[in-house]
Amino acid sequence: MWSNFSSVSSGCSAGPSSLRLRPTMTAVIIDIEGTVCSISFVKDTLFPYFLREVPAKLESLDYPIKVSSSVEDSESARISNILVGFPQEVVSSYETTLSHITHLVSSDIKDPVLKSLQGLIWSIGYHNGDLRAPIYPDAIKLIESFKEGDPTRKIYVYSSGSVRAQKLLFGHVSFEDSIVDLNPYFSGYFDITTSGFKQESQSYKNILESIGQLETPDQVLFLSDNVKEVDAANSAGMKSIVVVRPGNSELTEDDRKRFKVIDDFSQLQI
Repeated sequence: MWSNFSSVSSGCSAGPSSLRLRPTMTAVIIDIEGTVCSISFVKDTLFPYFLREVPAKLESLDYPIKVSSSVEDSESARISNILVGFPQEVVSSYETTLSHITHLVSSDIKDPVLKSLQGLIWSIGYHNGDLRAPIYPDAIKLIESFKEGDPTRKIYVYSSGSVRAQKLLFGHVSFEDSIVDLNPYFSGYFDITTSGFKQESQSYKNILESIGQLETPDQVLFLSDNVKEVDAANSAGMKSIVVVRPGNSELTEDDRKRFKVIDDFSQLQI
């Protein structure tokens, strides 16, 4: 499976060794959490911010939740129009709605309605300056440089977080003493509502079809910290690499034998 990889860095040690891919990659798809930013940002910053802010947002709504017919694009109307995606009995009262949302978050359930609601709440935090995305410097460099010399090359995002949340994160990246917007470098975004769940091979085939590379999957590289996602991408014919970052789950010896592993994007020769 890895005959087109050479000069591989083993384990987690950075250093001069690198990973060369053949054929040359025409597209890269990146995961977010644990890949281009730390898991702790999502777990210790984004999720707590959402749980801290959502009760007051829910208290301002009328129950049971119904589609808002308001002509004004108010915050309450936008929240209501997201929440109607939950079963009717869930949004019958403030208490049942908050309980359901809290359960989904604590259980790490990838619910599309929850992801949309999180994206909206986080957008408020990004725009008012409460939130900034701490993207790893080597990830910023890859994102900014991948198309240098060949503008036909493309870079995409695939995350369980909503496309809205992805754009918000990459639009508010903390870099030195400023905030930078990396969105202009991306050619597209995918989430579980557009492409399917990330541990299913068909989801990656859906993405390949969307980007016009169903016939050339070996020219597409997927980068993720999750071995099950990497396995699914491999099954779809993509090249795929496990990314190890501080705070990520430890890889087993079997994982290290089965997959190619890097801990810094500078180790890639693509």
